[in-house]
Amino acid sequence: MYTIENMSTTNEWTDNGSITHYHFIFGFKTKEQYLDETDDWKAEYKELSARIRKYKLYRKPKNRPEGMEGWKVFSTLGTMQERARLMNAMRVQAKVEAGRRMVQHQAAA
Repeated sequence: MYTIENMSTTNEWTDNGSITHYHFIFGFKTKEQYLDETDDWKAEYKELSARIRKYKLYRKPKNRPEGMEGWKVFSTLGTMQERARLMNAMRVQAKVEAGRRMVQHQAAA
């Protein structure tokens, strides 16, 4: 997962509801650090995606493990989906930040 030095969110209200904007300050300093953290991100996201797909099957009562209640499925699924949205926002902003740092480094050289 990316090394985050600071994270904040802002909410924007629209006609269709609210939109959450994430703001990150990343801790990677070199291209190698960025690439290592990207590999970690990919592994974590792959595992999270598999868990989300599994829990989506549990929405139907006949597919749930014995004793698992519906509210617990939907609560857990919602939490995992929010984590996936956060991870995707982080990935997009990390790419932009890595590009900005690369250009800044080239200009200084």
